[in-house]
Amino acid sequence: MTEIPSDLIEIHDPEIDPAQIMEQIRERIRRRREELGYPSQAFPSFGAAEYPGEPVGEEYDADLYYHLRRANEQYHRLEVDLLLSPSPFSSRLSAIPILGRWWERIRREAHQLVLFYLNRLAQQQVKVNRHLVSTLNRMAVQIQEQQRRIRSLEEELRRLREGGGCASP
Repeated sequence: MTEIPSDLIEIHDPEIDPAQIMEQIRERIRRRREELGYPSQAFPSFGAAEYPGEPVGEEYDADLYYHLRRANEQYHRLEVDLLLSPSPFSSRLSAIPILGRWWERIRREAHQLVLFYLNRLAQQQVKVNRHLVSTLNRMAVQIQEQQRRIRSLEEELRRLREGGGCASP
């Protein structure tokens, strides 16, 4: 669920917990939807998932986060610029005033046309890259959450074994 901005409504009563009230409302809506037979729905955020940053105080794969950070910095940089190198025919044609200017103009316009289509392809690639990088960002967050859960379960298992609560495998 999306979070409501904390500064939307100010409540100064210490006995009222707005987060708890919102959670109760969401739970009632969920139960009511189930009672009425509505299918459960999960909507995508439609926004790019931001780079989560390197985890603080936890072990993590430095290479993974280095490449993830670089992908987030670079995924949108695909513009192609006009770079027209001199033609071997230009020097010969420039001796003929009208043909030389026409030749250069034809070359420049043809190059602009190619750049137009290349930039369209680049724009499409940026869209694909944004979705891929967002997916990787979400996966990195999921991995960290799973790692925390695994560490928690390992700690709980260790305590149970030390306390005699269960036998060793």
